[in-house]
Amino acid sequence: MDAVITHDPRAVTLPSEVVGARACCCNLTTWATMELLIGRTRGPSVAPIVTTGPVSAGAFAGAIGQPTTLPLFGGKRILDDWRSGLRIELGAWMDSSQQSGIGLRFYSLFTTNEQFRSASNNRIVINVPQSVSAGPVRIQIPAFVSFPGASTGRVAASAETMFAGGDLNWRYLIDRNEWGRVDTLVGYRQLHLVDSLGSNFNVVPTSPVNESLLVSPQYAGVDNVHTRNNFYGPQLGLCASAGVGRFWIEGHAAAALGVTESSLDFARSRTGVVASNPAAMLATLGAPASATNSVMAATTNQVPTMQSNVASRLSYFGVVGEGGVRVNWRATDHVRFTAGYSFLYWNNVRRAQEMFILGPVLRPQAIDFTTHLFSVGLDLRF
Repeated sequence: MDAVITHDPRAVTLPSEVVGARACCCNLTTWATMELLIGRTRGPSVAPIVTTGPVSAGAFAGAIGQPTTLPLFGGKRILDDWRSGLRIELGAWMDSSQQSGIGLRFYSLFTTNEQFRSASNNRIVINVPQSVSAGPVRIQIPAFVSFPGASTGRVAASAETMFAGGDLNWRYLIDRNEWGRVDTLVGYRQLHLVDSLGSNFNVVPTSPVNESLLVSPQYAGVDNVHTRNNFYGPQLGLCASAGVGRFWIEGHAAAALGVTESSLDFARSRTGVVASNPAAMLATLGAPASATNSVMAATTNQVPTMQSNVASRLSYFGVVGEGGVRVNWRATDHVRFTAGYSFLYWNNVRRAQEMFILGPVLRPQAIDFTTHLFSVGLDLRF
């Protein structure tokens, strides 16, 4: 009789289900749920990586802190748009009276990214601000990918994030009555978060800087930051459900304590390029045209001005909390439709986009991470 009146979303709720369900070892009930997710994560704050400003500002055009500066990439939170994902759950009751059971979940929000690409058009200013340290003072230096009448070049920047997780829970009945039931959850949780930020640029003066040497210095740079965070730890929670007829509602709350393993990789390079024109040099020295035409049009000499690679692995005390609610409707003895909402909190994660501050040194900090997930799904009983 208990199995008929519990209104448990994981239990057999009608006598017809007992008769019609296909048993799995000693008349145990199993379930499989697949849900489509629409969710968003807390977007990281990104420094202004590419900026613009009026030509009249001169060397301060696009400089961070100037009132006329506008960010073209960065300068705000990014990667916080709603995106799709998937959640799958498999489970089984370990006894015919549904006193205890086990469930396994996997969920993921698919990868999302933001990109920016631009080439000089000699009409607007495009700046890639550079930050260098002079003792305790930080100095801002412009890298004008585009400045009318002065320089040309290109710039590309991108940011990407991916989140996934899963847990394994043993579920045990605490109490039940004619309206519903309450269960305790004891299990293990794992989370995975990957972030990346990259940019590259080059700057070429529109006219040679030194006509006597016929050379044209260029400046190029590449920055790549990658972070990976993995949480491992036991968790404890509660699950409650209640309903009438074909409808019921269930809610859950769980907290996990464990370790977050965080890895960071940062690569940065700056290269000066001197492009010489040997044919022009020969012509200046009076060589005949036949000789100058046989010389290669140009050669380049790259002079690395800075190369750095940083890798670090840190462990943090991790706290993860999750809560959610789900509405279920039984369509047939073996098919149910679901719709719900859940929220997840995770502390002490390092995110590539938050750590980059335009210079050779990263911001050493761990921040909080949150997700909001809406779901619709299909639940099958066997």
